[in-house]
Amino acid sequence: MQNIIHPNLEKNINDWFETKFNGFTLPFYSSVDLRNSGYKIAPIDANLFPAGFNNLSELSKTTAAKLVRSYFEKKRYKKILVIPENYTRNKIYIENVFAIEKILQLAGFETKTGLFHNEAYNSIEPYETVVKENSLLKTTSGFVPDVIVLNRDMTSHIPSVLENVKQEIVPSPLYGWHSRQKFKHFEIYQELASEFCSEFEIDPWLISVFTKSCNEVNFSDHSSRETVATKVNQVLSLIHKKYEEYEIKTQPYVFIKASNGTYGMGIITATSGDEILNLNKKKRHKMKKVKEGIKINSVIVQEGIPTIDVFERSPAEPLIYYIGNTPTCYLYRCNSRKTIYSSLNATDCEFHDISQVIENKTLSLWNVVSKLAVLALAVEMRSFHI
Repeated sequence: MQNIIHPNLEKNINDWFETKFNGFTLPFYSSVDLRNSGYKIAPIDANLFPAGFNNLSELSKTTAAKLVRSYFEKKRYKKILVIPENYTRNKIYIENVFAIEKILQLAGFETKTGLFHNEAYNSIEPYETVVKENSLLKTTSGFVPDVIVLNRDMTSHIPSVLENVKQEIVPSPLYGWHSRQKFKHFEIYQELASEFCSEFEIDPWLISVFTKSCNEVNFSDHSSRETVATKVNQVLSLIHKKYEEYEIKTQPYVFIKASNGTYGMGIITATSGDEILNLNKKKRHKMKKVKEGIKINSVIVQEGIPTIDVFERSPAEPLIYYIGNTPTCYLYRCNSRKTIYSSLNATDCEFHDISQVIENKTLSLWNVVSKLAVLALAVEMRSFHI
């Protein structure tokens, strides 16, 4: 795979990205999940409210702090308020919040973390209590931030406290999963990948995945499963043709994912439409709800990529964290209880910061495909303001 991005093209590729990013507001932070099969590599998810900053090494946190300082360079901000998820009894997530706070402090900002007044009871940590007065967010201790950093993906709705706020909020509450759809992101990514590949004479399939959407689904309803099964067979047919073209012997398969899913919830795999028609009770239940009890009524059917990456004898997949459009660190998500065909974003997965051990040739490839995903995020963000 490394050979499809020739080193001699590096300057031209960098120039292409610089031109394409021009005029777009960059995501404050984001993370991109990749899958690499050896014969192709592609983003399979992109997050605008990433967690997992507790998995960054101290060196990566320092790098992130420098990039945060650069991101806000033209602003005169001095104080930042972090507003995290309100399920604050998750200790691993809390470690992530503390890591974000540390990165912002390393960047030179006075930083506090707070929950809204009606959520403070749920905290097991001494977070500040956030209130709104005259369209300004502040804490009850008197801390008035210049900017608010959100680390909650708002699966169900935008909290009313975040509406009509004078301070800048990054990322915007508009980008929460209450309105984002995975299919929209991959539709934008596919257009950009096709444009990029046309410029550099690459088959777009090598850096993208076939994806179809399926709306108004209910996995408890047979006729609804028939609709999903048809889409599954359509995607499998497309994959099969590409496998024949490249003489790939692996059995084609797909992921079915909740279009507003997060934290690895609402995901199953299939190698035929019949598997969806005959879905067992456990899997039907899995495809019923995502975080915050939100019902699944829209899914994407996405080409599966078996992972070739292995770390400490476990199947692995790369995660690239960004500040703006610059990579901050490179992680492996590993899961010893899963196969190379599975979603690794599940219970018992582990994360390892591999930023200092991955060879440059691999990083160059990861950077190109993940930066295309970040560019797609920037395009997607703009669509919320049109």
